[in-house]
Amino acid sequence: MSLEIVSQLDWQMVTEVVDQEFGEGVTKTLRGRLMPVSKKSKKGISYYLVSSDWMRFLQNKFTDFEPAHLGRRFGDIVEGRFRFSLSMLDELKDVTPNHLVVSGKGAEAFTYGRSILKESVVEVAPGLSREQRVVVLNKHGDCLGLASLTVDSERIGRLGPDRLVAKNLADIGWYIRNE
Repeated sequence: MSLEIVSQLDWQMVTEVVDQEFGEGVTKTLRGRLMPVSKKSKKGISYYLVSSDWMRFLQNKFTDFEPAHLGRRFGDIVEGRFRFSLSMLDELKDVTPNHLVVSGKGAEAFTYGRSILKESVVEVAPGLSREQRVVVLNKHGDCLGLASLTVDSERIGRLGPDRLVAKNLADIGWYIRNE
């Protein structure tokens, strides 16, 4: 499958999804001056951010070779849903207020692929709704991954300690578990 410059319509769709979940202008900030390119596979579409200097290579369609990766991997669309790459999450945490901070015990469990229980929640951004995606951080501000809330952030305080607060979508332990 070949790399292609992303059409404005396709990039607008990605932008709408990301900005709706994480805040207006987040995609533009993460993109900066880089150009989005895509690579289709049997599983879906992967998006990368590359220097505009690569434009001439992309226009040549890589006749001699086809790179597997280039630039910064932005994310993928798999089964109709956009998923950030783990490598972009550290930058995402700096441009969105959608944070969920967990205790040391919660951080360990999360990086082993587990979801987040109320007893592990140290802090959550106000105004978030059920099924909204959040960046999961440890108490030191390190990015651990991405989760989906199972309850509105205002209701978390009312839950018992063993109640589910957020489902693990992606975590940094994935690299170890899948290698």
